[in-house]
Amino acid sequence: MNREAPLVRNFVRNTYHRVADTLGVERYQSVPLYLPGDTLVPERYGRDGTLACLRGMEGSFDRIFPITLEDEWLVPRRYLKRLDDSTAFNHVVFVDRLDQNITTLERVDKGHWKIRSMNPATTGRHAPPYAQETPLGMYLLQQKKSRMVFLKDGSAATGGYAPYASRFTNGAYIHGVPVNVPRTEMIEYSWSLGTTPRSHMCVRNATSHAKFIFDWAPEERSLVVVIE
Repeated sequence: MNREAPLVRNFVRNTYHRVADTLGVERYQSVPLYLPGDTLVPERYGRDGTLACLRGMEGSFDRIFPITLEDEWLVPRRYLKRLDDSTAFNHVVFVDRLDQNITTLERVDKGHWKIRSMNPATTGRHAPPYAQETPLGMYLLQQKKSRMVFLKDGSAATGGYAPYASRFTNGAYIHGVPVNVPRTEMIEYSWSLGTTPRSHMCVRNATSHAKFIFDWAPEERSLVVVIE
């Protein structure tokens, strides 16, 4: 187990009463980033699923350059997952928080990309203590679940499932329309898609489009880019 990241030098309690750095990145499921020359206390957190270039090794730490951050940082090696040098990202999903839509692109040749789909979606909303925004950034598509079971807010009881879920950071998945208990059959569409943020952190799609992404985008070789 990687264990929970250590406390950063300067931390706050956010509106969800969770520990976060001063830039708003929560401690939970994040990577501790240390300044070069200081491996005692981390300076900030890096989001789960963020891509980084490996620049070197220093003892039990790796020296990295995160793609979406500035400068080099040291990270305990146990928090990183290395990808093969031959990894190529030919499948990219763009999520637009402002316009509430989702687009998929595929590279078919060098410098030649094709749009594979464009669909309405809904992203996460700021509604403590349970729902929060889908974080901006570029992430690795890390994991897939044909059915992602979720709990009722504030309860240990099962609330239902989200079909064709593809995880990219923390608890954020791209998935189909949620199915709440006691219902069991899938739901294709929701009138709210393409309107305003409604999810807990995930990106909600028409179920057929979530299945398309689930089948089309290979794990650990696809990117999810959240913009605004």
